[in-house]
Amino acid sequence: MDLPKRPNVPYKELENIFENSLNQLKTFYILKSSIDLKLYDHLKGYKSFKEVSDMVNLKSILTYYILEILNKLGLVEKKDGLYKNSELSDLYLNSDSPYYKGKGFILITEKINMWENLINTMKSNIKKKDNNHFPLIIQVMGENTISGDLYDVVELISNLDEFKKAKKFLEIGGGHGFYTIALNHIKPDLEAFVFDLQNVIVETKKYIEKYDSKVKTIVGDFYKDSFGENFDIIFSSYNPSGKNPDIAKKVYESLKMGGLFIIKQNFPSENECDGLDELLANFEWNLTGLTNSKKGKRAFTFEKDLFFNDYIVFLENLGFEIIDVSKVNDLSPFANATINDKVIIAKKVG
Repeated sequence: MDLPKRPNVPYKELENIFENSLNQLKTFYILKSSIDLKLYDHLKGYKSFKEVSDMVNLKSILTYYILEILNKLGLVEKKDGLYKNSELSDLYLNSDSPYYKGKGFILITEKINMWENLINTMKSNIKKKDNNHFPLIIQVMGENTISGDLYDVVELISNLDEFKKAKKFLEIGGGHGFYTIALNHIKPDLEAFVFDLQNVIVETKKYIEKYDSKVKTIVGDFYKDSFGENFDIIFSSYNPSGKNPDIAKKVYESLKMGGLFIIKQNFPSENECDGLDELLANFEWNLTGLTNSKKGKRAFTFEKDLFFNDYIVFLENLGFEIIDVSKVNDLSPFANATINDKVIIAKKVG
């Protein structure tokens, strides 16, 4: 049998794909291990790798290489052979920090476990119970909000004349409630409410108590229950109802004339396959289902969701005037430059 001819495309191209993917996976597990070991709790001041190895009960040579890798990643500073947290890791990976992102890594680990057995995951039609899964999501979103766009969104809303005059405020699908808590601190006379599912409100109340807030809660399902009435402002941030026309109609009915609907939401592009990141997100979104919610085929979409332009037209036809539309990454210098999420401010006028 003759040897095959030289291939037209060199194997190196495929090898590079494998190597790059593997190195990213290795880096993730270094990060995960460093968090699980509470490494950043021990590196508030300069220490030698041998001191750190004793603290975390690892071989000194392994500790040395972990610290060197974290140094290359910008998470550890090195000076005269000693190591300590960088400003980045001290803010977000030190468990004493108010901006600690530990819950986020629990969620990422859940996703990794799902991807490790991808064929089984694809064939098993995994269902997650909404009420059991949402509390962790709420905690992760809370971490992201308090270290992300909270301050910029709150500044945007609190500077509005309508907010300064508002007496009654509602956040639907409010989850952690940080936006409402922060706004209520700015305007203590505001009667402020967070509306969400029972198991989610349990988490909301923890944050209300932690930050000594007077915010009230309303238990309900925004697909089924009324929000109430006579609200001056209704706010919505990244919740499953955010692109749904039926929910927008309920918001309209719950607002006073002249009231504001302020919505912060991800609106996917109408081009289904913009790039690899979007394709991966869409694929992952379809790996699992939620038992009580009907998901769409695009990431973070649900049945009846509208694209951005269609949603704007729907709001205008309802009787809203669009006052302003901002991109989230235009509001904050800390936002990811690839984010194309929108903040819409609409006034009930007819």
